Amino acid sequence: MRNQASNSPADSVFMRELKRVLNSLSTPASALSLVSIAADFFRATHSSVTPPTAMAELSFLAEKILQLTEGQNNAETLTRSARLLGILQLTVPKSKRRWREVQFGYKALYRAALSLRLLQHMLTQQLLNDPWIEQHYAQRDAKDPQCPFRLNVQLPLVMAVLLLDVGMLHPKALAVLAGNNGTLDPQRALQSEERHQLLQLSTTARQHFFSLALAVVRFRSNNKQEQQLDMAQQQQRLDFTERLLAAAGDPNSAVGSLLKVPQVYSSIVLPGRQRFAYEALPKATLLLKDAVKRGELNALYTGHLLKITGVFPQGFGVAFIPAQTDLSVQEKYELAIVNQLYPAKAEEPLCRVVSRNLQYRRGGHNSCISVANNLYFKPARDRLAIMPPQRLQEILAGLSADFEPGQLRRFIPRCWHPEQFFSQSEHQNLWNNAPQRQN
Repeated sequence: MRNQASNSPADSVFMRELKRVLNSLSTPASALSLVSIAADFFRATHSSVTPPTAMAELSFLAEKILQLTEGQNNAETLTRSARLLGILQLTVPKSKRRWREVQFGYKALYRAALSLRLLQHMLTQQLLNDPWIEQHYAQRDAKDPQCPFRLNVQLPLVMAVLLLDVGMLHPKALAVLAGNNGTLDPQRALQSEERHQLLQLSTTARQHFFSLALAVVRFRSNNKQEQQLDMAQQQQRLDFTERLLAAAGDPNSAVGSLLKVPQVYSSIVLPGRQRFAYEALPKATLLLKDAVKRGELNALYTGHLLKITGVFPQGFGVAFIPAQTDLSVQEKYELAIVNQLYPAKAEEPLCRVVSRNLQYRRGGHNSCISVANNLYFKPARDRLAIMPPQRLQEILAGLSADFEPGQLRRFIPRCWHPEQFFSQSEHQNLWNNAPQRQN
């Protein structure tokens, strides 16, 4: 397929900022990354070295994440969040050797974005009853970076998300995951006893990190009253962060579900499990519903998260039959990438069409892909299967680099892998304004 044109400066800036945040979260080579600070902290607690503090860096990171996800109005916020989630899906490392980057960078950032959107959704629907949150939500102002809702609710929520797995960096927890010498696959399916041990170790380590590495930061001021007020407000935010973390394991907790449900969803749709399969990502909906049946997730919060995400994750590659195509005259199959949240119907993703006549294009339109035309579903695949073999072979070769002619009838694709397409900067402008059509 041919490549064309360039992306916008806004997309380039967003990508650069995103990379900086990911590096600040999960790059071991950086002494100021959250991963390095936590690792140094746990090493120091077993020696005479004073453990490092993390409050300033954690607050800074949380603010940077809010700058990525939040806009000055609801439409801009949803676009920024969809773009962040989509880019994370399209660029996440697949190598097992980079599991720390995935776990503490990509997944943490993915969870943060989803937790923020779930929080906003539940408040908008008046389904979240929490005095602290509601008090500050009433004072929200999306255009003011110092508004009480941002500082006292959104910022602590993001901090809690970033801290959720920090205990896994404790040496004993790492030994359970990867073995004492790092010889085990950290993405393997853990035995029940291993899971229980890891949960206990990481939870204890996280609590230890929270109590010793996080403390209010005294700012310089000649006004003692202002200084005391600021420190009191910082402590209140820390208290809320701690409350969120303490409730994360309770499926009956509303605030805990703001962390837990996005955590489970992100663990399914991003690599990190031995059973990860790209084609199975839309089945995240079924897996979450199964977790609800087992009593592991809150039914209300899970249902509303799925209203936000739909069946197809952001950044997922959709192969589809264009609507109103007469297959006997003009057989056309095209490619799209999921790029918007809140589909009207969960199984009909909102996408950016990125091909025309199976040639990559720039500046395509947005489209809602119906079940009847989405190759992920059987009705559309059945339509593809009755085509003349020669034409089918041409189309399948265009849809997948793995296509082999001998697999003609069995290789009808359910989706496509857009990572290579998106790796080229001219194809990264998937979230600008574009006409919306039904397909």
